Order: sequence, then structure tokens, then C-alpha cells
Amino acid sequence: MADKLDIRNTERLALKYLEMDARMSFSTIGKKLKKSQQQISYTVNSMVRKGILQKFYTVMDYSKFGAISFRVYFRVNYIDEKRFLEFIKHLAKDSHVSRISACGGRYDLLCNFLTYNPSKFNKNLRAIIEKFSEQVHDYLILTNIVTREYGRKYLMKEILPEHIVGGDRYPENIDDADMQILSQISEDARKSSVDIASSLSVNPKTVINRIKKLKQKKVIRCFRPQINPEKAGMASYMLMLKYHNISAKEEKELVNFLRIHKNILRLTKTIGKWDMEIEIEVKNPMELRKVEMQMRQKFSSIIQNISAIPVYYTYKYSYFPEFILEDQNR
Repeated sequence: MADKLDIRNTERLALKYLEMDARMSFSTIGKKLKKSQQQISYTVNSMVRKGILQKFYTVMDYSKFGAISFRVYFRVNYIDEKRFLEFIKHLAKDSHVSRISACGGRYDLLCNFLTYNPSKFNKNLRAIIEKFSEQVHDYLILTNIVTREYGRKYLMKEILPEHIVGGDRYPENIDDADMQILSQISEDARKSSVDIASSLSVNPKTVINRIKKLKQKKVIRCFRPQINPEKAGMASYMLMLKYHNISAKEEKELVNFLRIHKNILRLTKTIGKWDMEIEIEVKNPMELRKVEMQMRQKFSSIIQNISAIPVYYTYKYSYFPEFILEDQNR
């Protein structure tokens, strides 16, 4: 199942284990690959320098915090590079914005918002549009229902465990100490328990035990590397699906097809213009076309339309509802 990427074999193998668990120690990865800890450290740092690895993040279930998720696709009036970057910087500083990606086609930016309710989201979005009225030409809103995380199966020969984010979940009791830990590992999933403990003036064992309990509660779902697909010889797309007379059984068959497909990273069920977003990484447009044709042929009775949106670069990517911590600190 593993594809040949535009990277060295040792790099691909290291990425494989980081995709399984981005907090896996370099010594553990080294033992699996029969390499020294120093060799793995050099390999990973080399991928960071090359821009292949952007960071390591923690996949968290926002619904466990009592939050809901919205996706907004912005069409931007391109005035100049400076003004465009000002818009992105403003979004990046917004504690409700958890993802910002530059994309192509009809829309220019893909943004994810985490918030407590639709009213707060509406006020936040209106404030952004009012501030950048010259830049925002048009936008599309989707309500995210549930996301199924599959990981980069093309890096390995086996299927990774599925991690569900959102959906019908009850909020957990997450105290201040947990929030501080989650905040730190949201942006750096490899941050050591010793460093986290030092910043919070607690024992490292306390941090280890709290992370373990947060995983048991499924607040933390997994730890992943953020890869720049272009630097790794891949291309990233969003496939937008519109259903036609779909049943629960047929949707289950479609989801299972996507779960085992090596190029599908995640899918999100949505409410709005589209019924599902599928995030996919492929080697070239022809491979994307092949996947589209497979889906159209296999599920012709339920798929009304498929649209592909290229994703060029990701400026911000997080699952942590930062706005909650900001509200607590006010």
C-alpha cells in the first residue's frame, strides 16, 4: 500500500511511525528501523529544515469541550500581497479560527471556526467581514457534523485506527490544568512532559497521567505530523460531495470505501451546499481523477456531484478550542 514519495527512504519510514504516533520517541522509532536515536533525530530535523515537516499537532475532539465547528470558504478580492497577508494574520490571531489553508478554484481560503453556538459564530464572522469588506468578495458556510480521521495510509502497509471528532458527544469536565497541557501540546505534540511540567510547576508524572486520562476520555484522539504535501511530492485536495437519495446503508458503504482507501486522510459530514468533505493527498491530477472515477462508478446511485478544490498551503492547523482558554483568562 505504501507509495514512493519524493523523499528518502529513511525519511518515509520515520514519517510512517510519526503518522502512527507523533509523540513516539526517536529512540523507539530508531529501534523499529534499526537506526540510532541520533540518526532518527537528524532525519526528522532534516525534514523540518526542508519544509516537509511543518509541526506536530494533537487531534482533539472539540465536542468534548462543548464546542461546535463551522467551515468557511472565502473568495477574496486580491488587492495586493500585503493586504492579503494582513487578512490571513488577522484570522490566525482569532482564537475561534482553528484552520487556515490557501486553496484554489472558486475560493481562495479555507477556514475552520470553533465556537460555543451559531450566534457567537455569526457575530465573529460578521466582524471579520466588516473589517475586511474590501477583501471578502464572497463566502460559503458549512456546518461540520462529524469528522473521521484516517491518517496517511499511503505511508504504510496497514490501515490506521479511525478517530472520530465531533458528532453526538457529551462534554467532559476539563479543568484548568488539563487546558494548559492541551494548549501546549496542541501546537507541539512532541513537547516533552518534563518541559510541560516545568512551565506549569508540577511533576512530570502529573503531566503524563493527565495526558493518559485525556486519551482515555477521548478528548485527545491521536498525535500527528503536519506535512507540507508539495515538499513531499504530493498534492492536497478537498473533494466536495453532494448526495442524491442516499440511505444510511449506502452512506455506510461509502464511508467504509473511504476509510480503507490509501489516499484519503479524513472525511467530514457537513450541512450546507455539500454533504461531505473528503481530504485527499495524491501524486498528481491523474491519480485524483482516478479516485473520482472510482467513486462515481461505485456509488453512481448516491453521488450527485463531486467538486475538487486544490489546497496549496496551510497557515494554521489546530484542534484545540483556543477561545475557551482566552475566555477563562479574561
